[in-house]
Amino acid sequence: MSVDFSSLKKVAEGKTKIIYENPKDPKTAYMVFKDDITAGDGVKHDIIKGKALVDWKTNRDIYELLNRKGARTHYISSPNEKVVLIKKLDRKINLEVVSRRVAAGSILKWGQIAEGTRFDPIITQFHYKDDPLHDPMLDDKYIDYIIKAKEGGTDYAKMRELNAEIFLHLEKAFAQFDIQLVDMKLEYGIIDGDVYLIDEITGGSFRLWPYAHKSPNLNQSNILTQLNPNGRLDKDTYRMGENVDNVLAKFEEIAKITAKFKDL
Repeated sequence: MSVDFSSLKKVAEGKTKIIYENPKDPKTAYMVFKDDITAGDGVKHDIIKGKALVDWKTNRDIYELLNRKGARTHYISSPNEKVVLIKKLDRKINLEVVSRRVAAGSILKWGQIAEGTRFDPIITQFHYKDDPLHDPMLDDKYIDYIIKAKEGGTDYAKMRELNAEIFLHLEKAFAQFDIQLVDMKLEYGIIDGDVYLIDEITGGSFRLWPYAHKSPNLNQSNILTQLNPNGRLDKDTYRMGENVDNVLAKFEEIAKITAKFKDL
């Protein structure tokens, strides 16, 4: 399939993707990956040649796994390199939903939690999408109140449930290759009146730490010694200042792993 995107209406453009209308089917749209990478709420920005293709492969393999598992997603197919056919949104929900199995990143500072602390069950938090405000987290108690008392609160309950479901699917998949899914942030929208997973799932969506050794003991309160954070495969490599060639190599490693998800 070949699509001339220069002739299509651009619906939206973000940091790493462009959304185009599909004139042949108004219920669908095209999502096209870019070579851009950002960090620090867009303050840090580079172009990594080849990143779009690698991200597209990872996104394809993860979404096809999730669709096989019955998760509600916007993904339809990947008809061409760097191009994804998706269900068209009724509206986007302006939140990032973060699920965590292992304490890492920002939670170490604001949560005063030791790195490597294991959460069982996983914890899920909502962040309002706003770069200048650095995506502030919404209070868990207020989220519970919204779910119970506010009109539309069921959407929050569905996002929380779906995020946890997706996390567990992916944690199990990466574990087959001796890798721990540490945490993951996803986005949601309304399609045909229901909550669906949207956007991309790539190396910028999660933290991935390899096991430190075979058969690690992951049933401890802190599992940092069982994992190898220095071998991380995710966008933290970019945040921490590694050169873009090394960042791309890490993302390529992720794509090689997710390519094997078709057998799971």
